[in-house]
Amino acid sequence: AGSSSSVVRHADAYVVPGSFPVDYSLGDDLEVHVNAVYSNVTAVTYDFYSLPFCSHEGKARVDESLGEWFLGGRIRGAPFSFTFLKNDDFIPLCEKQIGKKGFHRVKDAVDKLYRVRLILDNLPVTRLSVDRFFELIKEYGESAIFDTVDSYSYIGYGIGGKEDGKYFINNHLTFSVLYNEAEAKTMSKGFYMGEGMSVQTTEDKDTEDLYNIVGFQVLPCSVDFSIQDKDSFDPQNCTNYPKQYIEPGQNIKYSYSVYYEKSEVTWSERWEPFLHVRGKPMHWYSFLDSLLIALLLAILVASILLRTVRGDIARYEQGAGEIEREDTGWKLISGDVFRVPPKAGTLSMYIGAGVQVAACLFLSLAFMAFGLISPVKRGALMTWILVTYFLFAMLGGYAGTKFYIDMTRSKDGWRLLALRVGLFLAGIIITILTLLNIVLGAAKSTQAIPFLPMFFLFLMWVLMSVPLAFVGGYFASKKEPCKYPVRTNQIPREIAIKNTSVFAHPLFIVFLSGLLPFGVMYVDLYFIFSAMFEHLY
Repeated sequence: AGSSSSVVRHADAYVVPGSFPVDYSLGDDLEVHVNAVYSNVTAVTYDFYSLPFCSHEGKARVDESLGEWFLGGRIRGAPFSFTFLKNDDFIPLCEKQIGKKGFHRVKDAVDKLYRVRLILDNLPVTRLSVDRFFELIKEYGESAIFDTVDSYSYIGYGIGGKEDGKYFINNHLTFSVLYNEAEAKTMSKGFYMGEGMSVQTTEDKDTEDLYNIVGFQVLPCSVDFSIQDKDSFDPQNCTNYPKQYIEPGQNIKYSYSVYYEKSEVTWSERWEPFLHVRGKPMHWYSFLDSLLIALLLAILVASILLRTVRGDIARYEQGAGEIEREDTGWKLISGDVFRVPPKAGTLSMYIGAGVQVAACLFLSLAFMAFGLISPVKRGALMTWILVTYFLFAMLGGYAGTKFYIDMTRSKDGWRLLALRVGLFLAGIIITILTLLNIVLGAAKSTQAIPFLPMFFLFLMWVLMSVPLAFVGGYFASKKEPCKYPVRTNQIPREIAIKNTSVFAHPLFIVFLSGLLPFGVMYVDLYFIFSAMFEHLY
């Protein structure tokens, strides 16, 4: 961690949207923040200061976005003080006594593999060597990351560990801050010249003695208190010393070291290690084969149905000259296809809620695919999903009301239906969130949403989502019902139930018809989830 390396890399890096460089000079104070501790074993997160770590007064809480509140992130000031380009070999933090309750919290955190997430200049701390990452990419190509990097421990650091049945805690942290010269900033100015616009581009080259932070690395160590204060203690090789085991009532000394390393990594490349795809490679051929099989079968069935129905309709349209024949097959129920179902309002409510969710997910995926939602801004995606979901209540209200009017051939009751669309799914979600909030609050987890964000979510639902659902329903009520291609019989046709073989039983037909789509979806989802999450466990 103490030596810097020069790496020559490709120049096809990119700048993450929503992030801007901050220039630092010698002696500037750097703000270090800490987020909630997390684990890939359990979804419950906890506040950093709920564990027996050193506290730091005077550090204010960082304002989180709405999405960050709902994701359980709680950013606080960290108990570390950095001065830019000033190396510190050993800085004592505090001496903390671990009581019985604190011991059990650390023990539980170690067993569940909880990790600490520190943040410097909007960069998460990592145990991965950033320069080494680019060396591997240059030497082995894009696939090198799958075999040469531990993709679980690359962000944050573990609280401690277990050895021979005894628990130890990481009480010394060796930080490495990577920096590079500040990049020149380009600005464009426009001047009106009478007949057109003249654009003048200027480049700010006054970046001398200014630097950008391009990496934030940590080496966590467990060091026995009898060794920490000695002059022979080497922070850059602190993993070789006897560990600091813990037990109830024991005093723990916390300390850290800070080193600054010059790096060839540019500011525009600094997020590349974190945005690089990790985990198992996707089996694209099997994935596409499954999709093609489902698509071909759907086209085959649709073409057979279309040819049969079109031929029968054409014969009906020829009039009395057509040879009369006994109706069979689908023609027996053609007069009952568009009959109003028993619970048309409930069906329309489901359709409106589904359209609202589908539109929200489609737009969110499109914005992520085009890079318009920055992964740097914590909680930006969740905030976007919440806002777009409530805004698309107008589309859900329109779709549900229009479908209801088309089925019932009447505009009566559209107001009640629009209200049901606005209240249905959001009401279920907020009720579940409230119950989960009670449980998580009792467990003192950071995922328990505070009162103000929860109240703000309730206001968005009542004052934005429900009125927009009424607006969509109002526009749908102004449309006339669609015309059906066949007439509906006034008297419903009776369906005789006969005792047939097992293969003709409705349950067997439903099982058989859904078996192939289920198999295709199961295979596809298996590959997707394996590539996304299997490497975490």
